[in-house]
Amino acid sequence: MPHRRPLIASAVLAVLLGSLGTSPAHADTSTALYVDDASAVCSDTGPGSQAKPFCQIQPAADAAIPGDVVHVAANTTHYAPVTIASVGSSAAPITFIAAAGNGSSSTVGGAGTVAITLSGARYVSIVGLDAYASRTSALVMTNSQHIKYSRASVRTGATTTTTPAIAVDGTSSDISLTRLTVPQSPGLGFASAAGAQDVTLADDVFLWDVGGGVSAAGTTGITLAGDTISTVCGDAVSLTDGSSGSVENTVTYAQGTTTCSDTGTPAEITVDAASAAQVTADYNAVNPLPTGTDYDWAGTAYGTSQAFGTGTGQGAHDLDQTDLTLTSVVSEHSALIDSANADAPGELSTDLNGKARVDDPLVADTGTGAGDYDRGATEFQDPLAVTGVTPAKDIYVGVPVTFTAVVSNPWSDSQNLSYTFDFGDGSTATSTTGSATHTYTQETGRTDDTLLVVVDRTDGTKLGAADASFPVLPVPALTGGIGCGTSPSAPDAASCSFDTSYFFPYPVTSDLITFGDGTPAVSVAGSSGSVKHTYTAAGTHTVTQKLTDSDGRTATATARATVGTAYVAAGPWRVLDTRNGTGAAKRKVGPGGVVRLKILGVDSIPTTGVTAVTMNVTDVNATAGSVVTVYPDGTSRPAASNLNFLAGQVNPNLVTVRVGKDGYVDLYNAHGSVNLVADVEGYSTTKPSTTDERLSNLATITPTRVLDTRNGTGAAKGKVGPGSITTVTLPKYARGFATIGAVLDVTVTGGTTSGVVTVFCGSSRPPSTSNLNYRAGQTVSNLVAPTVCTGGKIKIYNSAGYVNLIADLQGLYTNEFAGDSAAGDSTSLSGGPFVPTTPTRFLDTRYGTGAPAKRLAANSTLAVKVAGVDGVPVGASAVLVNLTGTGPTTSTHLTAYGDGSLPNVSDLNLTTGETRPVLAVVPLDSNGYIHIHNANGSVSVIADLEGYFG
Repeated sequence: MPHRRPLIASAVLAVLLGSLGTSPAHADTSTALYVDDASAVCSDTGPGSQAKPFCQIQPAADAAIPGDVVHVAANTTHYAPVTIASVGSSAAPITFIAAAGNGSSSTVGGAGTVAITLSGARYVSIVGLDAYASRTSALVMTNSQHIKYSRASVRTGATTTTTPAIAVDGTSSDISLTRLTVPQSPGLGFASAAGAQDVTLADDVFLWDVGGGVSAAGTTGITLAGDTISTVCGDAVSLTDGSSGSVENTVTYAQGTTTCSDTGTPAEITVDAASAAQVTADYNAVNPLPTGTDYDWAGTAYGTSQAFGTGTGQGAHDLDQTDLTLTSVVSEHSALIDSANADAPGELSTDLNGKARVDDPLVADTGTGAGDYDRGATEFQDPLAVTGVTPAKDIYVGVPVTFTAVVSNPWSDSQNLSYTFDFGDGSTATSTTGSATHTYTQETGRTDDTLLVVVDRTDGTKLGAADASFPVLPVPALTGGIGCGTSPSAPDAASCSFDTSYFFPYPVTSDLITFGDGTPAVSVAGSSGSVKHTYTAAGTHTVTQKLTDSDGRTATATARATVGTAYVAAGPWRVLDTRNGTGAAKRKVGPGGVVRLKILGVDSIPTTGVTAVTMNVTDVNATAGSVVTVYPDGTSRPAASNLNFLAGQVNPNLVTVRVGKDGYVDLYNAHGSVNLVADVEGYSTTKPSTTDERLSNLATITPTRVLDTRNGTGAAKGKVGPGSITTVTLPKYARGFATIGAVLDVTVTGGTTSGVVTVFCGSSRPPSTSNLNYRAGQTVSNLVAPTVCTGGKIKIYNSAGYVNLIADLQGLYTNEFAGDSAAGDSTSLSGGPFVPTTPTRFLDTRYGTGAPAKRLAANSTLAVKVAGVDGVPVGASAVLVNLTGTGPTTSTHLTAYGDGSLPNVSDLNLTTGETRPVLAVVPLDSNGYIHIHNANGSVSVIADLEGYFG
């Protein structure tokens, strides 16, 4: 026998053994032995001290004498099987205790050998030492008395249904098996043989035991109290051959729906006729297999607890499957809660996990005896859960922030709770309210700094904890946030969105918005949303937001608000023809002559709210080369021109012109005599309407060729014939019902005779209107702004001869539904309002206006600054210009565009020496420029501003 070990301090041993529920040994006789197979200095020859422990349990068991405590360290591989024959005394038992923790365990196991055998052992207590055997029983007791085995797992992989995980022979007595877990045994969970005496199983869990749960044959004093037993086949509890004892507070149930035909009809509780008179059963809960029964008592089967009670006088307080469906995990409102007999033989004061018995305030107390005991191995605890911790706002350096624990508390027991906050920077705080305020002094900028809250009862009961990670940020600068937009249905008003509910460390105390037109500021402090403002004049205004916070800081933000007019695609219809007296006297307009044309109230044009009209103006049968200027009646005639023509020509051009205050526009002819024709394409209005879906704004796009009959783009390849109608389908993004009108540059080329082209939407061509007049062999283009038919379709009518048609899409007019998912494919094409301006010449390469005084060479591009010039604001999306080419040295075409590379489109087609204008919608690039490209030869370029789009 090894040398005697040093004495362990009596106070320490007393505390340790007291916590384990065992009687302390006398301090003057007890010693401590240590087992640790992971120790580099362990030795099975001793001395078994903490400095030099045994490698295995067996030598410690052999060396132990009364009062000794054997400490078994956690291991990664199983300790070798052990046979314990140690003999202690009632005053000085021998204790084996596993030093497991932090998820580790101390396990004894072997392949074909019993893991733990107690043979001839007396007064031995084993705590937390798990047992595992692959093909035999894991825990066996023979000829042993006064044995306590608790807080451990016992497992076997034996393949027979009769092999028990725990076996007690007939010569053993005074056996206590408590708080054990016996999982998935292929055989029985427990079996005691005839002759065994005084065996107690309390608060144990037997899970998925195939051959049955607890079986005692001829055992005197078998006591089951507060166990949970589930079986796949076989009886959950079987007491036979004259056994005596009690079964109380025990939950039994079948695992799954397996049919166990080879085991007959299993019962949850079976007591044979030889044992029935000596066994008491009550306060149990049973739920058998579909093929089984609740009870088999003295040879009679009982399918319900009521029938059992009536037939035997037992089980007066039992529950069965008619009352609840049982599981191994008890949930709130279960009938198992607070319904057990606290005074049942063998019942423990704490449950499987060492948890105290507690009263559930949501469940009526139906149990017996002192205390609130649940049936089965586990006591349902206070479901209070700490699920998180949240700050009231973002966390900034130097700014106090309040943290609140997020607690789920179904029992509503908020009294006597203590909250401990660990802020992750070395500071802590305690609270009884669930909240604590803290000021961080250093920035982290990361989310890996953890804040922890622990919730306990003031009596020291541990309830739960939660953590969360938040960055500690530097105090940000105060910044505003405002953006303004317009809707076609309210063209004279801007809606500005703002937000003052910022997560700044200091709240906003003042938020003033001014609209840039001299009206008083509007206060919106402490709110978020939008504010609407109606302007009395069209144009671009600077909206300013000024913020002040509680720290006295200020900030300013600005936004651009452009209000102007909404476009209504209407027509085409003819409002002027001096050849027949439509809209003016029936005669040519002479040199210096002015035609005063009424617009407001004509046909479907309203009498009020109209600011500008879009017309296709054509000169016919001129006696001399001249220019025509269209301008508002009652104003001075500008220097810009809209039509340039030679004698005998027929030339169209689209014109958008402001309407005079009296509702008229003027058409001035410079030289000779000429007939003038005008067809309305649409008009611009400032009048709000929530019902007129024709109101639209211009959405700029990348110019795109949508028709070219020369190569089969958008229609069949080949010239169109006389009287033909060609249908053009716009790209997918232009087909939604938010698209009202389109802006296209239409070109004809290679005509076999003279003719006219009309672009329209409808079932038939509008009578007596035209968009383009051409001569045989001529290439000529014009801008058109037709209504778009359903499905994104536009129709083009050719009057005579055979001619090729080309159409380049320049923009889309979309209504207030643009941006609405219901608007179809045109949802993203929100446009800007049109602001008409006084016609102004901003480019003339003949005289150096807006660019150097030189001609634009072949295959060269001229960039012209437009934003910030002649009233066009920075941020405008596009400009409406009358683009004129004059004196080209060869046939050519001009292309006007914004950002990006040169698109495969044209705006103006010219022959050698010709002067011709065309109206063009040109997007601005990101720097506020437009680009004009000349294809061939050299040419002088002129551009007159007609207005801009917001």
